[in-house]
This record gives sequence, structure tokens and C-alpha cells, in this order.
Amino acid sequence: MNKELSGKVVLITGAAKNIGRATALAFAADGASVAVNALVSKAQAESLVGEIRDAGGRAGLFLADITDVAAVRAMVKGIVGQFGRIDSLVLNASYRKRTPFLEMTFEQWRQGIAPGRDGAFHCVKNCLPHMIRAGGGNIVILGGAGSLAGSPGRVNGSVAKHGLIGMTRALAKELAEYG
Repeated sequence: MNKELSGKVVLITGAAKNIGRATALAFAADGASVAVNALVSKAQAESLVGEIRDAGGRAGLFLADITDVAAVRAMVKGIVGQFGRIDSLVLNASYRKRTPFLEMTFEQWRQGIAPGRDGAFHCVKNCLPHMIRAGGGNIVILGGAGSLAGSPGRVNGSVAKHGLIGMTRALAKELAEYG
């Protein structure tokens, strides 16, 4: 049976659990090959890849810190090497640790912002040429309620996710000509 996303490849950051996991399973159910990215949840990511493969889908595990440009370059090279292309990017990774703002150090501030801002930049920048070569693609950025409403103990995460709203709007306008 030919599924809607057969032949397409999606990279999902922070895919090992929760929303990322559910997103990976949904893409796989629609026929996409899924590149599962994780940083610290290796066992859960391996389990997800196994579940997709056991259901007849194609999946690969790509452990990488998306805030590290060299790691992202290597991950994207590995995905293209394994699957031949990248059609979609789902930016789901985030820093989940809660720290009250009055106790937050600048290092903790940066830790909370880096996956959403720097990681998004590195992933888009490295995946985009492959999407353009494929004739277009999709970039999905998950923001969450905290991006607009705020979240106690997660000021840094709220700032990171809110910034992604602006990134999404600007990229949509700038990249529309590429499909």
C-alpha cells in the first residue's frame, strides 16, 4: 500500500519521548523514513527506532547535540547517507529543566535557550540545501503553550520557544520560493 509520505525522509529532533516520539510514529505510519535524533535518551530512542522498524517502517538513530554545529553537520551527512535525502525537519528538542529565574545563572539561561535557538539555526541551515535539492520541504517548529503564556521555572525555555515563532514567520516568507 502506497502511503502519503512514502519515499520522504523526516528528521525529528528530541524524538526519543513525549511529543517527539508521537510525531516520529505518526510520520512512520504515513510511510516516511524517520531520522530519530536524541542527545541523552539513547535507550528510549533505540526503542523507538526498533518499534518503527518492527512495524515495517524505516528509521535510523542519530545521537547528536543540535547546539554543536559539527555534530549537526555529521548527523545530516549520516541521514543523507542512510536515506538519500531530507524532506522534512521537525524541531522538537528543548531543555526541560526547571530553574526559578531568581536562582538561574547565565550558564543555565544559555542551556535553556541553546537547543531552541542555536539548535534550530544549525538544523535548518544544514537541512535546507537538501530540501531545496529535493524540490521543497517542510520545517515544523514546535513552540508549546509556554512560548506565549510563559512557564514558571522555564523563563529560558519560554524565551527560546517564543523566538522560534519569529523564526518560523521569517523563514516562511524567505523560503517560500523554494517550496
